[in-house]
Amino acid sequence: MAVRTTIRGAENGHAANERAVVLLDEHPIWLDALEHVLSTQGISVVGKATSPEAALELIESEKPDALVASVELPGSDMDGFECLRRARERSPELRIVAFSTHHDPFHLSAAATAGADAYLPKTAPAVEIAATVSSCLASGSKRSGCSVELEGYSPPPSLTARELEIVHLVARGYTNAQIAQRLWVTKWTVKFHLANAYRKLGVSNRTQAARYLFDHGLSDLP
Repeated sequence: MAVRTTIRGAENGHAANERAVVLLDEHPIWLDALEHVLSTQGISVVGKATSPEAALELIESEKPDALVASVELPGSDMDGFECLRRARERSPELRIVAFSTHHDPFHLSAAATAGADAYLPKTAPAVEIAATVSSCLASGSKRSGCSVELEGYSPPPSLTARELEIVHLVARGYTNAQIAQRLWVTKWTVKFHLANAYRKLGVSNRTQAARYLFDHGLSDLP
């Protein structure tokens, strides 16, 4: 069951000079540990969520300065990158720090194109996590300079973030119907994006698209 927690005292809004964030991860123990790490930098956690839907609700209600979110959400219907995109659309000035169990070109690129300002592997030390989130908050509305890690990462030849994500899911063996359900779109939308992606990559089928990801270091398949 998804958990949506508003931290006591946050319902009245945070102080003007207080840096406030919302956390997203499927594991409550990780959320608690992350809250403790951020508190060392004077960063206030105004909400914690274990589902992307709950996180988006908290962004609407609490108006935080930043979202610190895991992109791996296997127990949720909404994809983690989709959550980042929706958060960015709802709050353009929101700072976004993405966490992942992976550390490869695809996940870096997908996080950047989804709207993340910084990307960290979950193996990062506590001091690096606190410093990265603090740096993003300090950078205000400037999306550049928050994380050198994301600089230079972009989708393959003109692919949009959505096209890149769909091709990656195709390479992982998902059917069009499964991709549509996972990304909350129609099967026709998936087919449309796939057709555009195939044309841009110069391929004609799912196997060739998957091979492109492998050959260009953009896939981290099991």
